[in-house]
Order: sequence, then structure tokens, then C-alpha cells
Amino acid sequence: MLLVTSETMRLAELTVMETYKVNEELLMEVVATRFTDKLIEIFGNIRGRRFLVFAGKGKNGGDAIAIARHLILEGAEARVFLVKEESEKTSPITQLQLDRLREVSSESIIDFAQEKVIGDFLIDGLFGTGFKGELREPYVSTIKYMNSLKIPVISIDVPSGLDASTGKISNECVKANYTFTLGLPKLGLFIYPGAEFVGKVYVINLGFPLDRFVKNEYELIDEDFIRSILPLRKLDSHKGTYGRVGVIAGSSNYPGASILVTKGALASGAGLVTLFVTPDMYQMLHSLDPEVTLYPRENWIDLLPDLSSLVLGPGIGKLDASFIGSIIGMSKVPIVLDADGLNSIVGSVDILKSSKVPIVVTPHPGEMARLTSRDTSFVQSNRLEVANNFSKEYGVITVLKGARTIVSSPNGITYINPTGNPSMATGGMGDVLSGLIGGFIARGMSPLYASILGVYIHGLAGDSLSKSQERVLAQEVAKEVPILLRSMMYD
Repeated sequence: MLLVTSETMRLAELTVMETYKVNEELLMEVVATRFTDKLIEIFGNIRGRRFLVFAGKGKNGGDAIAIARHLILEGAEARVFLVKEESEKTSPITQLQLDRLREVSSESIIDFAQEKVIGDFLIDGLFGTGFKGELREPYVSTIKYMNSLKIPVISIDVPSGLDASTGKISNECVKANYTFTLGLPKLGLFIYPGAEFVGKVYVINLGFPLDRFVKNEYELIDEDFIRSILPLRKLDSHKGTYGRVGVIAGSSNYPGASILVTKGALASGAGLVTLFVTPDMYQMLHSLDPEVTLYPRENWIDLLPDLSSLVLGPGIGKLDASFIGSIIGMSKVPIVLDADGLNSIVGSVDILKSSKVPIVVTPHPGEMARLTSRDTSFVQSNRLEVANNFSKEYGVITVLKGARTIVSSPNGITYINPTGNPSMATGGMGDVLSGLIGGFIARGMSPLYASILGVYIHGLAGDSLSKSQERVLAQEVAKEVPILLRSMMYD
């Protein structure tokens, strides 16, 4: 699903109005009509229900006031509270909507007095996609009060106090139960911390093809997209058809990492999985799946012609960067670089530029902070920018893990993953993910699509398991993935 920034949306609206000879007033009436229709679709008959409408001085406030008029015409009651600083003037379009509402129901426009605020629903129309920065009074205290009411909150376009482009929130932000975003979904609604404030998001179709007038820069990974890229099995096939994953992972201190990577690779449906081991690991791998073959790590290059992908790094310990660099330089198949593989190149990240094959890096925020010489808080506050810049600078696909994992490529769209949950915050999750991505590459998917499918199905497995258990283990995710793949491919 296409996601847009506030500036992209603004330009698309201007182009639509010019192309289709639509003015702002008409577009506002379309918004009010479609918004009201969606309310009725969700909540049923609204006749006699009371809506508390908080409207700002700008365009979002104009939308809110127009919606109030439409609600009244549908038999509902509306109380409109115009919120602004004393020195602020309402915009001309908002004033027009106030004048129209007075003609229909002058008693609906009342002064904001907390003791009078009683209603069934609250409509938030203080600020829209143009909002950035910090809130002042009277908005801070008003939003605090709005959040204290125990009634459903429906925000127009974005919750007030949320930056539609970045997902950052102000010193106060409306906590919506529903967000009816207008025309096209906004990027900030789907990344944290903003995603925590939006509730259930509905996209309100305005009747114009806005998507034709925007450059596709961001996309939310959804089920329709995943179904379109799934690697289906052929009737006339064998294990060789689905590729061979080579895994350089694990050590005497961390044998479990190698086990979890191979479980992820097997879960992907790859035909063969080979783990390259050191001599002291053989006796430790008694719990390894019998389908996994072992091969001496020092002789990994001998098997390179038979490999379809290579997963490098989890649990190998801190190694000299030259070891990682030699593998990157010699590999003829795509590489997934994770965990200790990433930690080992800190300070020597330019090694990535020497690769002749695609590389997928899968850092968590701490690893990304080390790679970029930033602190973790900076990475978390600028996840999109950090992932995009890293991909462009080093020519790699970046999978920045965390809540709403980001997948970015050097020249393409940035993808946001909506699946996954806090129950998955357990050891080894990233190991399974790197194995999954390596396995999907081995099956013939492009490294970008393999990364997108990997993060989506990995999170979806965690979501499925968390419905019946409080915590989810990495090996449980690996076991669940093939079940979900089967369901998505053939149901």
C-alpha cells in the first residue's frame, strides 16, 4: 500500500485540483460526505447520537466543521468547539464552514467549557498533515482533556499532534481509536511512535486518482503485495529446484545461533541447507535438524559453486574484518550479513562496497548505531533516514529490525512492515529471520523481495502465535512459517 508524506500529499492535491478543476471548497464537501458515510458504515445508525467536534483554525478544522453539518443532516447531534489562540484568525475556508453550519444549526457552535462536554463520539479536527513541532496552549490542555474522555475518538486525516511525515509526536498528541486518513495513507501513521496513537486506520477515497500524481517512495507491506511475490512450487521439481543455502554461523560459545539460522532457512522451503562448522562445533550440534548437512568451515569456498545464497554472521563471535571481507569479495551468490558479521566490520564498513553480489544487512538498532557511529537513540528517532542513507551509501539492502521493521534498497522504494509484536522480544528471533531471507533468496527470489517476504512472514508467525501465548520463541516462529506460507499460497 502506497504511503505518502505530507508534502507529497499537498502536491498531489494541488495537481488534482488543477487537473480536474476542483476547488478547495468542493474537495472539503467531498471529505465531509465520505467521512460521514464511513462513520455510518462502522457505527450504524447515528440518529440521535452526540458528536463532540474539536476544530482548529485551519483546513483540518474546516473539514471538522463541514463534517459536523453533514452529521446533523443525518439526524445526529453535534457540538462544535473552535480551538485557537486568541490572536489567531480562522482561515477563510474554515470561516465559510462556520457560516454554513450557523445556517443549519447555530446552537451547535458553543464555547468550550469542560462541564458541558458530554457525548457519544469525539471528532478530532485540530491539526492535519501540516502539523510539525511542539504544541502551545490552548492546544496542549485541550488535547489532554480530549484524551481524558472515555468515548471513541475519530481523528480526521491524522491525530492532532502527530507529524504525518515522520511519525514523531508533539508534547501532547490525540490518542485516537480510529483515524480516517484522507485520499492516501500517510507515512507517519504507520511508523512509531505515531503508530501507537492512530488506532484503526481507514483510508477515505475522495473520488480522484491521487496516486497517479505521486512518486512511489514508501510502501506498507500488505497481504496483497505478499501474495503477488510468493515463490510457488512447480509440479515438475526436486530439491535442487529450490536452491541451497550456505550458513556460516555459530561458534563454541553460541552454537544455538547456527541452529536457529538453519531452522529459518529450512522454514523458507529451500531445498538444501548446509552449515559450515568449526571442529569444536560438531559435538554441540546434536539438536540440529537432521535435514541440515555439515561441512568444514575452513573449506567453505570448495562448496561455493553449489550454493544459491549465503547467510553470514550470527553467533560467530567478533572476528577480524578481513575474514568477513574475504567472504564478501569471493562470494558469487547473494549474502545475508547479520549479527556478529556486522559487528566484525564496525570501522571497516567500506568492505561492503567491494561486493560483486547483492548484500542484505539485517541490523537491530544497536548494531546499526555501531555501523554508523551514532547512538541507538538517534537511530530509533530517525529510522527511515538512517536505513535509506545506509543503503544508498553502501549499495546494500538494509533490513533495520524493530517495531515496524524497515526494508530499504539503494535505488528503490522503502518498505514498512506492519507485522510482529512485543511477544517476539526473545533471543534468536533475528537468527531465524536471516535464515528465512537467505532461504527465500535460494528459492529464486530477488534479495529485495526475499527480505520483504522474510520480515512479513516472520512477524505474521509471531502474531499468530501470540494469540495463544504470552511469549513467543524463535524456534516456534520457524515452525509456524511453513504453515502460514501454505495458507497464503493456496487458500
